Formats: sequence, structure tokens, C-alpha cells
Amino acid sequence: MPGLIERGIVTRSDLSGLEELCTVRGLARTYTEALSVTPLDKVIFGMLNRALQTSRQLAAEYGLSPVSRARVGGNTEPKPEAPTPKASNMLTIGRTRPVA
Repeated sequence: MPGLIERGIVTRSDLSGLEELCTVRGLARTYTEALSVTPLDKVIFGMLNRALQTSRQLAAEYGLSPVSRARVGGNTEPKPEAPTPKASNMLTIGRTRPVA
């Protein structure tokens, strides 16, 4: 969590919403365990479905899904830089072609 706050993805004012997210994820885990005991219970399945949907929405709202991080620029893995061509390599084409 501190890393998300440092990068500006989550602010301190978002902590109550993140608490809701954790609560909903806990409910989803509980419902999943209940379905492992009685797999054809429609009521529990509906509750699980709503809990998972809510958790996805909350995660996206706070930039915690890969797609939402990409939208806000929080998914910052360093991209490998293109190698710079050596002047002795005359087979290089395009903009990086050395002037002979």
C-alpha cells in the first residue's frame, strides 16, 4: 500500500474505499468457500457474483487493475531502450543510420 500512495495511485482519502474493497473481497472469499460445500446454491452464487462485480468496480476506481493503471500511467515498467547503432555498422537502416 505505501508504494501505491507514493506513486499517487492511491491517496490517503481513498483509504475508506479501499477498506470497502477489502471487505467485499473477503465476502467473495467466504461465498466461494460456501459454494465449495453446496455448489448449486443460486442465492450464494448471486451474492458471489455481486461481490466480485463490486470488487472489480472498486479496484478499477482506485487504479488497482492492470487496465486502470495503464489508463492513469501507473503501470510504469521500464521499457527496454533500443540499442544505439555503432558508426561502423553500415547495415543500419532508418533514422538511426549513421551518416558516412
